[in-house]
Amino acid sequence: MNTRSVLIAAVVALGLLAGCSSDPKKTETPETLQRAAPVRTSPAPQPQQVPPAERARMHTDLGAGYYERGQMDVAIDELNIAVKLDPNYAQAYNVYGLVYAVLGEDRKSEQNFERALQLAPDDSEIHHNWGWYLCQHKREREALAQFDIAVRNPLYKTPEVALVNAGRCAITIGDMRLAESYFRRALAAQPGNALAAYGLALIAYKESRYADARTWMKGVMQTTNPAPESLYLGMCVERKLGDQQAELSYISQMRNRYPDAPETKAINTEGCV
Repeated sequence: MNTRSVLIAAVVALGLLAGCSSDPKKTETPETLQRAAPVRTSPAPQPQQVPPAERARMHTDLGAGYYERGQMDVAIDELNIAVKLDPNYAQAYNVYGLVYAVLGEDRKSEQNFERALQLAPDDSEIHHNWGWYLCQHKREREALAQFDIAVRNPLYKTPEVALVNAGRCAITIGDMRLAESYFRRALAAQPGNALAAYGLALIAYKESRYADARTWMKGVMQTTNPAPESLYLGMCVERKLGDQQAELSYISQMRNRYPDAPETKAINTEGCV
């Protein structure tokens, strides 16, 4: 892996879950339901009395959970049940799109994302996930349009996620000013967002603004477990600034936390450019 690849590895690969939202709606745990349940004076409803739409949501949530654990076959089984119960439940097709993307079945993935958007054209999570897919398939301009649609919705609960992924996508096409704008907007939406800070540090480093990169790296390092690519970038920043002690601190963290990571293996074989 060359130095350029090491530095922008996280940009090219948006990640399956860091960039995607597979959990349409959080479900309460059995413990939470038990604590919140009122005293009943009549028998609890039997499972068959649960409306089909609610059962479709439950199976979609299960499918999303299996997707997150990498069990795509089980995820598909749950989603199949969901769409049989409610053929018009948009979130089931949203998760289908994610699952088939992982499986490399692009046609099915695209068909399901398109179906999801037909059913829920204002759903920001679906626009975000479709944008993630498009960026992964080198359709960056289309992807950016989807991210923009997602964040225009004032009810979108996590606009910083779409803004960070839009920034990453903009970097892949070399539009640094646009990427910087997205990262700054992500920080405005969620101050302290480490992924946005990393994006700004990377841009500053690539433009030889090493002091600015160091400043942005402070935000990155506030996370509990900075990623190996973040530590590698920090090492390179300090190397350029000539601070050997700070550079060694980053190297030590990489070796202790991520001994097998490509970034760690690149410490002694490649220089920073």
